Amino acid sequence: MDLADGLGGEVIPCAADEEVSVCYQCGQLCENNFTYCHSCFEQRSQSDFRNEQRWRNTESSLQSAELVLQRERANIRRLEATVSAFRAMLLQAIHPDVTIETGDGDTTPAHRAVLASRSPVFNAMFEHELKEKTCAVIRVADVPTPAMRALLLYLYTGEHDTKVMKDHGMALLAAAHKYDIPDLKKICETAVSVHASNALEVLQNARLYDANHLKRVCIECIARNIKQLAFADEFRQLVFKNEDPEAVLDIIQTLAHSC
Repeated sequence: MDLADGLGGEVIPCAADEEVSVCYQCGQLCENNFTYCHSCFEQRSQSDFRNEQRWRNTESSLQSAELVLQRERANIRRLEATVSAFRAMLLQAIHPDVTIETGDGDTTPAHRAVLASRSPVFNAMFEHELKEKTCAVIRVADVPTPAMRALLLYLYTGEHDTKVMKDHGMALLAAAHKYDIPDLKKICETAVSVHASNALEVLQNARLYDANHLKRVCIECIARNIKQLAFADEFRQLVFKNEDPEAVLDIIQTLAHSC
């Protein structure tokens, strides 16, 4: 067999059954399984070998990281394709088997399997309907159309519309609570804007929908603006009707910590 020199291109003959290695540094033949010829080995310092080993380890780590990255990219592409397919099912009404009708008469075709797999409330509803053989229309009078459509989009794709969150965040929070979708509830809690003019009202809704994070945000806002809100009818109601003694206590404790 012939072996081409890595530096000068010189062809070096060797026996067909002879196992050889090529020196990393000069390209000359060296003993099998050795990476340097005797001459180059003698010239290299111990630190050179340590640095080279570090470089090889780094190169190996980079190659492993690249393989992991390629797999993750493939997983992301598959996930995106699945999400795209579910989005098309909803928006293009591909073979729906149930209709959601909101209070204003707007209707949205949907799929029982998707709704039932994402919401235990929908699942229980459909199981009851199968027993009762009722019609395939779900009337939702207490959820406005934009919030209902945002809820459906989230159930199908896990996506949420920032504008709808801003304009209908509280209605969407109510719907997420009603249909027992805790991950959407958490998103809504952080999206609802709380300020002095609405903190008491939002607090009431947060209590109603078991939105603990939002409730804490409201309590802190009320405590910061207590001079402005202490004489509001909603605050007097909260205190004197004893509707939520825990919230009142939290407000007092927050005030005490701020003093």
